[in-house]
Amino acid sequence: MSASRTHGLGLAILLSGFAAGCGGSTEPTTSATSSSSSPSSAVETPSKSQSGSTDSSSTASTASSEKSENSKTPVLTVSAEKTSKLTTDSSTTANPGDAPKEAASQFPDDEATKTLREIQQLRIAPVAGDIEKAKAARRERNEQIVDKATQVLRLLKDDEKRAPQFHLAIGQLLEARFQMALAGNQEDVELLYSDVQALNDRDPKSVAAAEGVYYIAKFAHTQAGMHGRKNPEWFSTLSRWAREFADRFPTQQKRAVSLLFGAARSCELQAQATKDADLSKRLMTESTLCYTALAEKFPTTEQGQEAVASLRRNALVGQVLTQFSGPTADGGMVSADDFPGKPTLIYFWDSESDEFTKDVLPLLEKLRKQLSSDRLRMVGVALDEDESLMNTFMETHNVPGQQIFFTNPEQRSWNSPLIRFWGIAKTPSIWLVDAEGKVTTTTVETENLVDELKKIVK
Repeated sequence: MSASRTHGLGLAILLSGFAAGCGGSTEPTTSATSSSSSPSSAVETPSKSQSGSTDSSSTASTASSEKSENSKTPVLTVSAEKTSKLTTDSSTTANPGDAPKEAASQFPDDEATKTLREIQQLRIAPVAGDIEKAKAARRERNEQIVDKATQVLRLLKDDEKRAPQFHLAIGQLLEARFQMALAGNQEDVELLYSDVQALNDRDPKSVAAAEGVYYIAKFAHTQAGMHGRKNPEWFSTLSRWAREFADRFPTQQKRAVSLLFGAARSCELQAQATKDADLSKRLMTESTLCYTALAEKFPTTEQGQEAVASLRRNALVGQVLTQFSGPTADGGMVSADDFPGKPTLIYFWDSESDEFTKDVLPLLEKLRKQLSSDRLRMVGVALDEDESLMNTFMETHNVPGQQIFFTNPEQRSWNSPLIRFWGIAKTPSIWLVDAEGKVTTTTVETENLVDELKKIVK
C-alpha cells in the first residue's frame, strides 16, 4: 500500500474527535487554497464565450456528487443539520504554492514550520522535460506533499493558535490530492473524496470543510472541461457542487460567484451544443438553477448582473421582443418596435470568427438570395471593437441586412448594451422573431436554421 493511500485513510482517523480543533469556524488569518481561474474560461467554450431537474435548495441539505454509470464518482454526503452557513469571513485566500510570509514569521521555527517550507520547495521544484518522466515526477512530488501535509496536520490539530498553518497544510494536501485525481486512477479520485468527507464530518462549517467542497467543485469543473462532451454528467455534477458551495459558504463570495457563473455558462453552452433534446433540457435546468442562485445571492456582483441578463434572455421564447435597438453602421437605427409585420432573423457576429465566416455567413447569403426582403428581415449585431476591421470585412464579404454597431468605443464588442442586457453567451448566435414580433428561438444552430425559418416565413 502506497504512502498516499495510507494517509488518505489516516486523515479521517487523524481528524476524528476534534470537532472544535484547528480548522473550525473561528476566523482564520489565511485560508490556504489554490487560486482559481474563472471556471467559465476553463470549460470548452467558443473563443468568444464570456465565461433531471434539481431543486436549488436541495443541495443545502445534501452535498451529493451522484455516482453516474460512466463517471464512477464517489458520493460525499453531509447531513442537513450540518449545513449552516460559515459564520466567519473566509474570503482571504492564498495559493498553496505561496507560503504566507506573515504566518511564517509569527510562528516558531519548529518541525511544522520547517515541513511547510519543505512542501513549498517541492511545489516550485522543476520537473523533467520528458512527458512520462515529468508525469512520474509530479506523482512522486504530490505523494510527498500528502505525506508532509499530513504530518503537519498531526502536529497542529489541537493548537488553535497555529490555525493559519493548519489551513495551509489542508490546502496543500487537497491540491496534491486534486492533481493526483486528475492524472491518476479511480483510487486517486476516491482518496480525494475520502479526505473531503473527513473534513466535512469533522466540522461542516469550518474553513477546512469549505476548502474540501471547493476542491470537489474544482475537480468536477476540470473534468467537465476535459471529458464533458463524452460524459455530460460532469456538467450536472459541476452545477450541483457549485450551488452546494454557494449555499454553505456564501461569505467566500469570489469563489462562490466564480463557481456558479462557470457552472451556469458551461451547462448552457453544452445544452446548446448537444443534439440530445432531453440532455439539453436537463442542462438548461442546471444552468437556470445556477444563474438564479447567482442572481439571488450575489446580485451586486458583475456576474450576478450577467446572470440576471442571461435569465432574461432564456425567458424570451414566446415573448414579444422589446428593448432591442441600436445605431447601424450606415448611420441608421434599428428597433424591435419595427419588427412586427414580417419575420426577423437576428445574428450576432464578429469578423474574426472563423465559424461565422465559414459556416454562418454562407448560409445567410443563401437565405438572402432565396427570400426577398419583404419576406424576411435580417439584422446583424457586430461585436467588433475596431470599426475599420469591421468595414474591411463587410467590403470583402456579403454581410446581409442592417448592422447594429455602436459608435461609442466603450459600447462595442462584449460591452455592447445589447450584449450586456441580454446576457449573450457566445458568438455567432442566431435569434428568430416571427411576424408578430415574438421570439421563437435564441439558440438555433445552422443545421436547423432552414427548418426553423419554415415555421415563421410564409
